[in-house]
Amino acid sequence: MRPTTVHSAYAYLLSSAVPPAPATVAFVQDVGAIEAVRLISADRAPLAVLAEQRPGDHHDAARRALAVAALHKHRLITPQDAEWPDNQLARTSAFCPPLALWVHGDGQLKDHAERSVAIVGARHPTTYGKIYSMDIAAGLARHGITIWSGGTAGVPSQAHRGAYNARGASVAVLGSGMRNRYPANHESLVLGCSPGTLVVSEYNPLTMPPIPNANAHNRLLAALTRVCVVVEPGLSSGVMAVVAHAENNGSPILAFPGPVNTLTFEQSHDLIRTGRATLISGAEHVFECVPGLTRDIDRTPDEETPGP
Repeated sequence: MRPTTVHSAYAYLLSSAVPPAPATVAFVQDVGAIEAVRLISADRAPLAVLAEQRPGDHHDAARRALAVAALHKHRLITPQDAEWPDNQLARTSAFCPPLALWVHGDGQLKDHAERSVAIVGARHPTTYGKIYSMDIAAGLARHGITIWSGGTAGVPSQAHRGAYNARGASVAVLGSGMRNRYPANHESLVLGCSPGTLVVSEYNPLTMPPIPNANAHNRLLAALTRVCVVVEPGLSSGVMAVVAHAENNGSPILAFPGPVNTLTFEQSHDLIRTGRATLISGAEHVFECVPGLTRDIDRTPDEETPGP
């Protein structure tokens, strides 16, 4: 059955194509989403495109995705929509953009990406790492910076908490569909817990990511943010994947140090020692390292306007 709207076509593609899917993205840009779905579902698309597709009834999956999204007030944004962050997603030719994105929450994704900092780190940090993840995020959020993370427990959830405490905005880029509870507790950590948190996913709401591609969202987190801040990375390969993607995009890498005898800070220290990252110890150092973030923030929101 041929999709009747652009959004239903993109819902099909987000079910069928395994991200990152460069051949499918290029094919959709060439022929349009509706025609791409017609050719893919009839096995008449180029072989490189068909190789990126998963088996299954993707027409039914698209219908269910749109129904679930309507029920839970998720919205699907495509490259044709004004909210699409086209400037950020087109920064490097090596980056494979998403076909479309599901979004939940208030605010425009494009606006949140303009003045943005990714805070990444371990899922099981020390108390020291938790405290400073929250502190750095709060310090940035007070100046109108949007805090981005992967939406998992540990450093990411503490970063969201810091932004919330400072009455700021945050964005969680998930590695799964919004409604499938993967990781098991991500919904309680992110969805609905903060009115200032926008949730983003390139998977249909009920979709479980293919295991080999479970970290595909790391490239989005790096591409949609201007700066990457590493706080207690632990032994996480996902954290270093975000760092690598950010480096490829030309984004600054900033690292928060920890006790020299703490294994969970070893990757932060390696980044600093090898010159891949700049050492920071607080939010003020982020502004020093990336002067462009300080635009229009001469005074923090908490400061009172002086009288005449």
